[in-house]
Amino acid sequence: MTIVIPLLVLCGLGAAIGLLLALADKKLAVETNPLIDEVADILPAGNCANCGYAGCGQYAEAVVEDPEVRPDLCTPGGNEVAQKIAALTGKKAAEIKPVKAVARCKGCPETNSTTKYIYNGLNDCEAAANLFAGEKGCEYGCLGLGNCVRACPFDALVIGELNVPKVNVDNCVGCGLCVTACPRDIMVLVPDNAVSVIGCQNRQKGGQTKKVCNVGCIGCRLCVKACPHDAMKVVDNLCEIDYDKCQFCEDAPCLQVQCKPGVIAPGYGAPIKFLTGKMTELEEKVEPKATEAAPEKAAEAPEAEAPKEEKKEAAEAEA
Repeated sequence: MTIVIPLLVLCGLGAAIGLLLALADKKLAVETNPLIDEVADILPAGNCANCGYAGCGQYAEAVVEDPEVRPDLCTPGGNEVAQKIAALTGKKAAEIKPVKAVARCKGCPETNSTTKYIYNGLNDCEAAANLFAGEKGCEYGCLGLGNCVRACPFDALVIGELNVPKVNVDNCVGCGLCVTACPRDIMVLVPDNAVSVIGCQNRQKGGQTKKVCNVGCIGCRLCVKACPHDAMKVVDNLCEIDYDKCQFCEDAPCLQVQCKPGVIAPGYGAPIKFLTGKMTELEEKVEPKATEAAPEKAAEAPEAEAPKEEKKEAAEAEA
């Protein structure tokens, strides 16, 4: 009997507290717009903050409650998500141009760049960069410690065999978190149909660049001359592509220049022959059969050298 009474008291007390909590929950409940949950379910849930809000939930609330917030701010979601949000909120969505991440560095210390010392510190790019500007002779190059990889919520990046990030195109949604995470600005976003991309970030003069890296841009301007649309330019000794001017040429003249370091690389929208080294069946049919009519000597002749004027410009840039 002495045990039963305390148990009954505790049960009664628990029931009373539970009833009070239920009444408080009902009385103090904050009503939320069910549309917010619908919008949140549409979003990719990457919480990348590319929209300018702390996460997908906050953006969902803002786009539903605030008439000034646009429905097309979610770059990872693309046009499909933007149109769905616009339909739910009664707003008009602008077209989102898909972008992908690209690493603007081509090699590791063991193959392409000189090394100042061996780094054995924290596995963090920021920490390595703060120690005598990193172990690489090129102080603009990728440190290869994976800050960008850890920042990506979509598993779109891995550190490749050359100690630089490799992008999984299928997983990359263009959120830009890798761009923010990189202390060297190696990661950039480019249009997903870009014909060419730049594989270097070194802004030293050609001669200085060659001393620390054999695949760095020397500012020779051959790519600038090759572009018929004035989309290529050299800024601070480094070639840049203005994608607003780029016409995404099918013949890709920028990829045909004899860039010694190979800084101009095929982009995600490059013609198949530049991506694989092979022509499509259609291109093979259209390709003139000049080699069949040419003399045997032409077949045995070595690859043609660059024009003297181009060679001269390249030499001046390296100096």
